[in-house]
Amino acid sequence: MNKTKNIILILVAVLLAGLIGWYVGFKKQWGVPQVSENSSVMLERIQKVFKFVAAEGEISEIYDYKDYQYYDISPFRKKILVRVNAKVLVGYDFEKAKFTIDEATRTITIDSLGPADVLAIDHDLDYYDIQEGTFNYFSEEELNEINEKAKNYAAGIVKESDLFKVADEQKEDLIEMLSVAASSAGWKILVTEQGIKD
Repeated sequence: MNKTKNIILILVAVLLAGLIGWYVGFKKQWGVPQVSENSSVMLERIQKVFKFVAAEGEISEIYDYKDYQYYDISPFRKKILVRVNAKVLVGYDFEKAKFTIDEATRTITIDSLGPADVLAIDHDLDYYDIQEGTFNYFSEEELNEINEKAKNYAAGIVKESDLFKVADEQKEDLIEMLSVAASSAGWKILVTEQGIKD
């Protein structure tokens, strides 16, 4: 009787150990996050452009944002430092330029190239030192808004920089390059816009 009791206890212990092992293994797999990734790339739009990049600048700035409710103490304050790295292209969009073409005299008259403009801003953001209070935290909308403000901040820096001056200086070289290309095809370029040598 004692022997049978020991065998039953051993079988129950083995069965119990097996169940515990299965449960722990199941829980371990159950707790592991299942990751599924999907990527869909769609080309939204293709557009022909005729733009001349006259100046390129790189900007690296720290954008400091702080917000607090009621009092500027830790539980009510949120703060973020963002490093903005931007590459800015300044130049001329020929779709905005005014040309007159006279095929009889084989003459192209440039009435206006227009002012230099920002053609593109390519920016990256690195978030540093994100501090959120107990009662004040960043939402996804706020982070998107900070992203947009940082891009606008970079655009504001461009307007105060020498990029537009450099682009204006390049305008004469552009006209000269166009004149050489036109003369090789038997055409002549005339410039009526003020500030550009013919």
